[in-house]
Amino acid sequence: MLDRMTEVRERVYLEAPYVQAVGALERRLGLEPGAGEGRCVLALVVPVAPGREIARDVTAVTQRIAGTENFTSRYSIAWTAGQTSRGIPTPGFEGTITLRAGEDYAECELELGGRYEPPGGVAGKLFDDVVGRRIAHATFVSLLDGVRRELRSEYEKTEAAKHGG
Repeated sequence: MLDRMTEVRERVYLEAPYVQAVGALERRLGLEPGAGEGRCVLALVVPVAPGREIARDVTAVTQRIAGTENFTSRYSIAWTAGQTSRGIPTPGFEGTITLRAGEDYAECELELGGRYEPPGGVAGKLFDDVVGRRIAHATFVSLLDGVRRELRSEYEKTEAAKHGG
């Protein structure tokens, strides 16, 4: 039987201390303090040409996962497959987001890993094998980069407040 699932793992490094990044990430994931589950809207962006992109919003369900390491936070994240109002298919996704402290106090690592099923059945899987993986890579890098920018902005606000700015 043909396995149509595609695995993805992407990572970005953040210039923000882990202790500050956790709160900012949880707010971005729609996780209220003490809540076990949240929802957030994420824009999946696919660059198609210089200066041009296709963006799709998805509503993701997020949940805290009990950590096994110090200074590591894990969250499940998933959204269902669907189509935009223009009929553009969006694959469903199930995975995890992991935030880890870096070697330096002022940095940490954000990683997304999971699986998705390319839309379009067998034809979609063939397209994914030839071209779609590059699109998926760009989409997930964009997703993680958006989270990274938000966390960096939160860190800069916190540091400015410390110094009366």
